[in-house]
Amino acid sequence: MRFAPRYCPRPLCPSASNRHFRWRRKGYFRRQCDGRFVQRFLCLECRRFFSIQSFRLDYRLRKPHLHLALFRDFVSKTTMRQSARTLGCTRRTVAHRLKLLGEHCRAFHEARLEQARACGGIRGVFQLDELESFEHSRRLQPITVPALIERKSYFVVHAETAPLPTRGGLSRALRKKKLERERMFGKRRSGSTRAVRRTLAVLARVHAARGPIDLQTDRKQSYIGSASSTLGPRVRHERHSSTRKRNYQNPLFPINHTFAMLRDGISRLVRRSWAASKLRERLELHLWVWIVYRNYVRGITNRAPHVTPAMALGIEARQGCAAELLAWKTPACA
Repeated sequence: MRFAPRYCPRPLCPSASNRHFRWRRKGYFRRQCDGRFVQRFLCLECRRFFSIQSFRLDYRLRKPHLHLALFRDFVSKTTMRQSARTLGCTRRTVAHRLKLLGEHCRAFHEARLEQARACGGIRGVFQLDELESFEHSRRLQPITVPALIERKSYFVVHAETAPLPTRGGLSRALRKKKLERERMFGKRRSGSTRAVRRTLAVLARVHAARGPIDLQTDRKQSYIGSASSTLGPRVRHERHSSTRKRNYQNPLFPINHTFAMLRDGISRLVRRSWAASKLRERLELHLWVWIVYRNYVRGITNRAPHVTPAMALGIEARQGCAAELLAWKTPACA
């Protein structure tokens, strides 16, 4: 099937406002980086040229093959430095691709959630918890990662990062560093409650319009107010002890298992290693790459390798392929 553009990619094109888009095919050109022949088009509204590459994620990239290789590295506990060594590129290139892939994966996931909401919303029993990590310094700069999943399918609905206050019981050297950081950046305050409420707000938006919202958490006190204020009277909040043995009989096993997979798949979350994230923003970008891989590419378990969480929840009809997910910008125009 031949590619047919749905809109003009030029930001100042009149077709963006009058919704009247006309175009014409205008030959081909050959890409120097990979030798592909690319179809060129002419917009009859703004009289500007564009091509298929304008809609692809590897637009204006000299090494498009790095997309797929880095996507696999980002979900395989490989550090940015090691990826740069093995792929023969610079660490700056890896950081640029992490930003590009992270933003693309977040947009892709949000577009799929909006499609699910338009089709009636999602249902199930949802679990919320927070994973703790740090940026640059374990004692001075801890962070929290609230994540929300659907219990049966293990589908990750949303996750983000937020700062936590500096730990107590610091040594004299760390107290000195803490004071220096507070003079430069201000006192570090907790963003946990706001992050949890933003996460639950995503569930409130994409959940089915009718029926109760079943939520399971541990016994952290702030979850009670966050759930009631964000989800309203529809919420049925079930709380369980976080000190209970983390086996299959534990009601919170799915969210604990998800966090274990996060630490095993993302190098930045491995405990006590050189791979710890230096910037919280990059950790969040890395999270979105893993979320898309977990939801749309990887099977729920090794016993069901061809059934993804998105398929089990009814959001997707088939298993996604990394090459397809990373081919087109969101929204896809193929």
